[in-house]
Amino acid sequence: MRLGEMLVRDGRLTEPQLKIALAAQAKDGGRLGTVLVENGMVDLEALTVYLGLELGIPIATGAMLERAKRTAVRLLQPAQAFKYKCVPLVVQDRQLIAAIEDPHDFATLEALTSITGYRVLPRVSPEVRIYYYIERYYGVPRPPRYVKFGDSPRGSVSSHDAGLPAPPLPGLPPTPAKLVAAPGPSPRLRSRKVDVLNKFDESEALELEAEDLIETLDTDTTAPAEAAPLMANAPARTASGSSPAVDSQPNRKPISAEAALAELETTTDRNRIVQVLLGFATGTFDAAVLFAVRDQMAFGWKSTGDFPGRDSVEHILIPLDAPSILQAAINAERGVFHGGVTPSTVNAYMFKVLGCPEPKHATGGVIMIGRRVVNVLYGQGSKELTPLQLEDVKTICETAASAYARLIAVQKKKK
Repeated sequence: MRLGEMLVRDGRLTEPQLKIALAAQAKDGGRLGTVLVENGMVDLEALTVYLGLELGIPIATGAMLERAKRTAVRLLQPAQAFKYKCVPLVVQDRQLIAAIEDPHDFATLEALTSITGYRVLPRVSPEVRIYYYIERYYGVPRPPRYVKFGDSPRGSVSSHDAGLPAPPLPGLPPTPAKLVAAPGPSPRLRSRKVDVLNKFDESEALELEAEDLIETLDTDTTAPAEAAPLMANAPARTASGSSPAVDSQPNRKPISAEAALAELETTTDRNRIVQVLLGFATGTFDAAVLFAVRDQMAFGWKSTGDFPGRDSVEHILIPLDAPSILQAAINAERGVFHGGVTPSTVNAYMFKVLGCPEPKHATGGVIMIGRRVVNVLYGQGSKELTPLQLEDVKTICETAASAYARLIAVQKKKK
């Protein structure tokens, strides 16, 4: 049954209203749902539910779009989100749940899978709301037709669709509006970490404490997406759907190995640790990427140097169980890999995102707390590093690990 017929059947639209809406659609074009909302005949929440019923697809409500996660949103560039009318919501078990205006467009789903590297699970949402959140999260202006809606398409995390039929399939789990506290004093819980710490040495204890540090990284999947500044114009579409690279990286001053070591031995600020690592990388490599590691995945985090895809660094996801330069560094006896690039699917993917050919010389340095990898510093250049430079890379990574450990100790002392 079609959208208009279902709305009339359930008494949410009259036959005369449907005829008016169809005539307006024939004149002005666009989706019937958009015409209905423009004329105040149906609200967005009702339209969303009935779109799900019409297509037999789980829905993305305004509340779900409002709770989109930062790491999911970063998987697409602004031009790609605009081209495919897609707002990524959350990554779950190597699958991407995304709000899509036309979830039955298999060419779009295949393109999104190719771009993100994830199997895409679509959720349907009205185009009015899709364009609103593309503008909000990516800064891409809405087409003129949708500007008049202002902030009205914005969802509420506590919205309740009273009186609407149940969607055909579940979407995302709801967020509790209010937590109910248990009566009496809170019980003292025994931490699993305490049990483990009694059995392992200090190095392994520190490794477990590193979990708290990793959870604060910008790649945290629980962090909400943030509003982006509005672009002057919608990004130009290319054949691949990518937008031109934008220089979002600050000018980084090179830092010598000696100066980097001196600062890493004293600092207790996480951001400064990262700045020093990138400053050292600026003086050592033509280009470099600092990866954050969690759950056997390396996430592109920060970068330095001049390469076409530097604005796409945060889109890189490298599985560490597949052959790659990062895996080679982790498996290296001294925690540093330096040499030519071995042909592999993952390496080819990384250089495609970076927008540069395979370098003559690639380097990977591992930063570990205990036996847990926290970061991998990847660098590339046209010249082979000297043994002294490789020793500097190794020492810098080890000292950065000590700085992280010191940061953990300071945080524990404050608590």
